[in-house]
Amino acid sequence: MFSIICRIAMRIANNTMKKLIIIQNDYPGTGKSTLALCLQRYLQQYGVAHQLLSLTEEDIPAMPGSTALDASTLTPREFLAAIDAIPLTILDVGTGLGEFFNKFYQASEMDQILNETGIAVSVVLPVTADRESFDSVIEAAEVFSDNAEYLIAHLVTSCYDEDDKVWDTSYAARVMDMFEAVELHIPEITFQLELSNERLSLDSALQQQDVEERLGKEYTKWNRRVMGQVDSARQYLFGDAFRPTMAPKPAKTVRKAKAKLAA
Repeated sequence: MFSIICRIAMRIANNTMKKLIIIQNDYPGTGKSTLALCLQRYLQQYGVAHQLLSLTEEDIPAMPGSTALDASTLTPREFLAAIDAIPLTILDVGTGLGEFFNKFYQASEMDQILNETGIAVSVVLPVTADRESFDSVIEAAEVFSDNAEYLIAHLVTSCYDEDDKVWDTSYAARVMDMFEAVELHIPEITFQLELSNERLSLDSALQQQDVEERLGKEYTKWNRRVMGQVDSARQYLFGDAFRPTMAPKPAKTVRKAKAKLAA
């Protein structure tokens, strides 16, 4: 208790805030890992101090480039120590562990603890055009209530108009309207062939700084659009924990070499 009070006093004196970004949805294929790595890539471009954590089970490997939190042994003290270590934390909650994390969060009264320790929370809920992916949105609203900010990340599977229509007519959308949630659209991937040719997964590609030349213009266009979406919600997502130490490098113009004519 004494250590917590000391941390509160120090943060009040320094007028600083930390941020926890929780990415979760128990429906598979909503793009949680992709979104987490996109946020990480955005922060890396600005040199922002951050960490990526993966809540996973013992027999399931953590997302590449992240630090694993084992759900079977996780304690409130361990969780708080992990997110208190760095000003900005992205937590990727593994598929199937959303219900566990929600119960853990409520049972440990984590909302009160985080508020007292000066850690603001954003809950990022990736969804697809499948209505079953909206269930986790409603569950999250019940758990975090008005103690968090919300962001809905649409994984585009067809076109914006069709996907938006499915979402806009849902009960989950009305719930998120009450919490004034921000919405992002993650563009559809159109460079699967290039990934296959380079023997890369999207996750591994997102962790490489100079991958544009290998994957070509379709990846570059996709990456720019995703970074633009994140940039539009930067203050909402990262708040005062966004402390850049450098400016991002200008995007390279990708030019494909002309094929040589056969002799």
